[in-house]
Amino acid sequence: MNSPIPLAVLYAGLAGTLLALIVATAQQKWSPKVFFLLALRLAIGWHFMFEGFHKIHSTHTGPTETNRPFTSEPYFKVAPGPIGEKMRKNFGDPAAAIDAKVKAPQNIKPEAFAKLSEADQAAACPAAVAAEFDGPAFAEKAEVAVRAEAVKDREAAETAEKKALEAAKTDEDRAKIKANADEARAAAQKKEAEAKAIAAKRIVEAKAAYARWVYGVDGRETKIKVITGAVFLTAPQRLEHIDWLRSQVTDVQNRTAAGLGNGYGMESKRGSEVRMDYLAGETELAKDAEAFVLELQKSIGDNVAPEAAPVRTVGQKLDTFTMWFLVVTGACLMGGVLTRFFCVVGAGFLVMTYLSHPAFPWYPLPPNTEGNPVFINKNIIECLALLALACLPTGRWLGIDALLYRVCCGREADEPTTTATPVKA
Repeated sequence: MNSPIPLAVLYAGLAGTLLALIVATAQQKWSPKVFFLLALRLAIGWHFMFEGFHKIHSTHTGPTETNRPFTSEPYFKVAPGPIGEKMRKNFGDPAAAIDAKVKAPQNIKPEAFAKLSEADQAAACPAAVAAEFDGPAFAEKAEVAVRAEAVKDREAAETAEKKALEAAKTDEDRAKIKANADEARAAAQKKEAEAKAIAAKRIVEAKAAYARWVYGVDGRETKIKVITGAVFLTAPQRLEHIDWLRSQVTDVQNRTAAGLGNGYGMESKRGSEVRMDYLAGETELAKDAEAFVLELQKSIGDNVAPEAAPVRTVGQKLDTFTMWFLVVTGACLMGGVLTRFFCVVGAGFLVMTYLSHPAFPWYPLPPNTEGNPVFINKNIIECLALLALACLPTGRWLGIDALLYRVCCGREADEPTTTATPVKA
């Protein structure tokens, strides 16, 4: 069991919950309705709270061989529901990044592009990528890096000269050593004097190298799911592979809509896998493009590439909110704090989850789904249970709400009744 709470504390909490349930039922004259309604509320609260605790614990532990930090990204990546697309974009939009940085802005064949001059190739680099090299701040950092390299070259030449002179045995050897050192120092001085021009040339080379990948001239090491080992693919080849995956998704959706293979859930399962492969392919291509740009920036000089500041996406912020939301909602349901309010809030959360991945027969099942739900899944059942609890005064039978009710109203809540009071004629 991977729980952030010691088992002893867990068992004590469970025993206390059961004891509170029994006491509250006794106060309501051992009503079975009270017992089972409170048990339902406590069970849902327990489920919410410890689901949240587990997610928080996984993120604090970090990635290990036995632990994967919680993220809802894989769930939303294949979410076909009404709000699935919106939730997916909270984790970034790889399609937009591909359009801006991977698709060639001009229609030039690879053979023709390879014959262009380096300057013309650099000029054909996608605008979004060129902007990361063309800024004055980046050019200044590149120039500073070249000057720093020149200083290092000069210092290295002087150190090498000193060691060589100590080991030299003849005047002729010493003369050669000094001549070589002077030549190295002159090259370093020239490099420092021409630092601006050298930096500009390196930037052109970097943009041209990226453009050659985009226009299909040069390949980069790529991992494809169905191929063992790495292969060298150009950007157009990567885009062609993604188009093929997209066509597979469309084919499976058409088959599912026609009812082919649905009897055993084969097409539904395959549809989920193919859709996941397609979305993963898009994400990986966008990440590879970013990695290539960073690699080229580093090749221009030390400390030229911007430091990778951790930028949290909206989706990652929502993940943090979700973890703590589950804990707080579960704790309030168990503790009877604003019980009806948190029943409605918890039900709303489950509705949002369902709208991302509805259990419609023509939609693929979400990852790790148990059973074969049709229209109704566990989220809907738990949502209906919470809404039923919101219609009943369970907070007045057990929890903080019950204490406040007794203090403010001076009496205990009555158990729910379904019998009508007879009306006198």
